[in-house]
Amino acid sequence: MDFARQVQLARFPAGVVVTVRGTPEGRIFQAAQPGRGLELLLTTDAVKMYGEGPTVALALERLKKVSETGLPAVGDDGTYVRAVFVGD
Repeated sequence: MDFARQVQLARFPAGVVVTVRGTPEGRIFQAAQPGRGLELLLTTDAVKMYGEGPTVALALERLKKVSETGLPAVGDDGTYVRAVFVGD
């Protein structure tokens, strides 16, 4: 399933934009709305340990829960609060 479809099915609150980008450490999922947002780093080790589907589903679920309760403010320097999902 493509990422856009997964985000659509997760039913994020209105106005929340969810994106993903690759990094050497893994993938960074970002939920954002004007002036607010959260990043979740899903490490490559976590994907290897738990599998692609379950880790992406957990990342989206975590971002959705935070989005529903209120995303943290973006820092003055434009940085987002970041959570990390690592393999054991």
